[in-house]
Amino acid sequence: MLGVIKMDEKKVLKLIDEMLADPWQVDIQELFKAFVNEPDEIKKSLYNSLYTYVLQKRQEDIIKRPDFVI
Repeated sequence: MLGVIKMDEKKVLKLIDEMLADPWQVDIQELFKAFVNEPDEIKKSLYNSLYTYVLQKRQEDIIKRPDFVI
């Protein structure tokens, strides 16, 4: 088929799992820049989802800290 790129699903999933295993290792500013500057709506949605996920995980980590006070 023309235009179809065959990807190894396990490799792609492993890469994503490694990237999201530690939300503190992900450059959240780069994700946000990618989201803002992406012209392709599908990719833009992906970057937004990744950004939101990383941000949420970081917030959960901070809230779990014993010295966290509202």
